[in-house]
Amino acid sequence: MPGVNMNGTEMDTLIDVLPNEILSHMFRFLSISDRKEAALVCHRWYAASLHPALLKDVIVRCRPPESGNFKPVGYVQRKLTHLALGDWESHMVSEDTFVSLLSNCPNLLELDISRCNNLFLSGRFLHKDEDRDCLRTSLANVHTLKLGCLRHMTDVTFKRLVSTMENLSKVSLTSTNFILGNGICNQTSPAMFHFSTFNEFLKERSDKMQSVDLSFTSVHDDALSSLAKVEGLTLTEICLHGCIDISDKGLKALILNQPSLEVLDITGCKELGSGRTFFSTIADHLPKLHTLIMRKCLRVGMCDVENLSKLPSLTSIDLGEVLNLFDDDLTKGLCGGDSSRLTSVSLPFCTEIRDCFVVRLCDTNSNLVHLDLSSCLKLTDVSLHNITRMLRSLRFLSVCYCSDITDLGLLGYIPENGGVASKHYFEHDHEGCSCVRARESRIFKKPTGAIKEHRTSISKAQTCLETGDKELCMLSDLVSLQHLDLSCCARITDLGVAEAIRFRELRTLNLGGLTKLHDLSLKLVACHNPSLECVSLRACPAITDEAIITLLENCSRLRSLDVCQCGTLTDTSLINMEIKGRRLRLLDISFCKLMTLSHVASLEKAIPALKVVFRPHIY
Repeated sequence: MPGVNMNGTEMDTLIDVLPNEILSHMFRFLSISDRKEAALVCHRWYAASLHPALLKDVIVRCRPPESGNFKPVGYVQRKLTHLALGDWESHMVSEDTFVSLLSNCPNLLELDISRCNNLFLSGRFLHKDEDRDCLRTSLANVHTLKLGCLRHMTDVTFKRLVSTMENLSKVSLTSTNFILGNGICNQTSPAMFHFSTFNEFLKERSDKMQSVDLSFTSVHDDALSSLAKVEGLTLTEICLHGCIDISDKGLKALILNQPSLEVLDITGCKELGSGRTFFSTIADHLPKLHTLIMRKCLRVGMCDVENLSKLPSLTSIDLGEVLNLFDDDLTKGLCGGDSSRLTSVSLPFCTEIRDCFVVRLCDTNSNLVHLDLSSCLKLTDVSLHNITRMLRSLRFLSVCYCSDITDLGLLGYIPENGGVASKHYFEHDHEGCSCVRARESRIFKKPTGAIKEHRTSISKAQTCLETGDKELCMLSDLVSLQHLDLSCCARITDLGVAEAIRFRELRTLNLGGLTKLHDLSLKLVACHNPSLECVSLRACPAITDEAIITLLENCSRLRSLDVCQCGTLTDTSLINMEIKGRRLRLLDISFCKLMTLSHVASLEKAIPALKVVFRPHIY
């Protein structure tokens, strides 16, 4: 707002006289959601937000219009660099409309036309020479092309399309139907898409191609080997997610012929890992590899995991849902070698991991920004204490289903005996649970000693918070945290949530399945986490309308809310969403039996962009 001088006239503040270039530079330090907020302040700030440097990480998803005609003025003004056409599956959009849209986007760097099957159905896609010439000019800078889930693409249409983008370096063919054959096809087919046609394209562009995505395709060992041996091809990234026909033989051929790989995604390749020297082969031939994703590769846990330490450039590793991963091997593989080399570690559903590994991981990799330990059932508060104390740069943390984590872990309080009560001591504690099992065993005596010690520790931790006699290293000390998942950690209560979840930049919060969570703690969460955009309170039966209203009032950026199975919520929440939740885009109110269909319809009418999931009953 402008200030007022001594004469009573308005004068411009410093921010008003700054040129747009300076404003644009300042916006670079904001997140995308913050930039959106800033762009709504005034016309000058909106103009500053359209600087091309600020659009490099913004993907615009374009939905086909009902009339079939685009208004390209906005696209030209925004100088778009990333455009995704969305699902045009059932919309009759003409080729002329498609060409007209892209011809007005001369700054495009990435184009995604996945699932746009209607464009390829006739087989005449880009058959006009003048259309291809027009697109060669506007798409000259495009380096990434995504062609996922295209059932009707053929050799002819593929060649026409890629001929308009001379600087392509990344191509994605996720879930595309290939005709593999014997790997040799001398003729271009107007009805089918041959893998050999794609290999020919790679050979022609071998000096520029860097990344290939063949996820969820029928590529097998021989096809992968033929791709790897394309003359002059030097890939830095390849994604083979869900290629179930690939074995160690095909992967070895890839590794031997493409030593410059930096990113390797082999998630879901279940045939991998039959050789004992699996990781040593990767380490010996891929010295530049920095990202290795191999979730659901069930056999690799029996391989030489300790040889991961020989990958000098490794910074990101995902071994989720891999069987037989043990502390000793992981400690040697991920906690040895160069100190603090890892920035991202994902080990969800690795049920044999214990606290000793997490402690060692935190000690040797203090630069971690992403840590996923979901469903690591043997982890306790000890792990969370070390994470909070050592990983101050952490932005993503997931410990969902780690049932031994309690309020003590969130509050950073270490009991005097240094131990934690095992989860089986709490098996008869059904407070807040909707089950109908007997609360007391008539046969065995409940081990009340450990439970009493735990409650005593909770009381002491609460006293420390009130008096400040002892400094606690709480979860809230992770000031950079943006994503937090504590769902189904059944021993976490109001105390830990209210005191430890206080983050100015937290975007995503999952508290689903915390049956002991009540309105008071959720109100404090809403007040202390103003940047929340996605919140899940699934199966929190004690939450009422009052807590939801407070959340809507304090978290103005809220876009996604999951309150499925919150049986005490009523139409009052829906009425307040119409007024205070205008930015909501996804709402799950399934099994909220006190909500009525008429109020759901009223909410959908008030917020047309909102998608509501409403299943009031189990069918």
